[in-house]
Amino acid sequence: NEMVAVLLRQGGDPSLVSDPTPEYPGGCTPADLAYKNGYSGLAAYLAEKGLTEHFRKMTVAGNVRGNLQHSNSIESPGVGNLTEEDLCLKDSLAAMRTAADAASRIQEAFRQRSLKQRTKLAQETNPEAEAIRIVAALKIQHAFQRHQRKKQIEAVVRIQHKFRVWKARKDFLNMRRQAIKIQ
Repeated sequence: NEMVAVLLRQGGDPSLVSDPTPEYPGGCTPADLAYKNGYSGLAAYLAEKGLTEHFRKMTVAGNVRGNLQHSNSIESPGVGNLTEEDLCLKDSLAAMRTAADAASRIQEAFRQRSLKQRTKLAQETNPEAEAIRIVAALKIQHAFQRHQRKKQIEAVVRIQHKFRVWKARKDFLNMRRQAIKIQ
């Protein structure tokens, strides 16, 4: 624990990743290593420091704007009345809020970057290929409309034919009935 504190004070980066291993193909952060060795409190501390350091680097690079909300700098009234356990809990909650804030801002920055890349890719598509796709879509749409119109006309013709047959049969039956009456 003391070695970690010394390394961090000397400028050690808690967001660095170790070399990949078969067990961890993406590598391990110092927080992962601490947790794997049973130091869960140290792992949480290193994870928070790693997130805030990553956020700081993204801010310097211009990928993220704004500042993190460091809750532990805000003193609430009655701090002198708190026990050591309450102070530890307060510090833990402040660290959790800071880590959550950093994680959400980093995630938002990655979403914005992904959106920019997708829009750039969409704008860079070949205009000729896009025009060909549009023309093909219009031809398909026109052919479908012609097919639909043809089906509608055929349906109208069938309805008219059935009506004419019905009308002719009705007229024939009426004439036959009147012929029978006359006889």
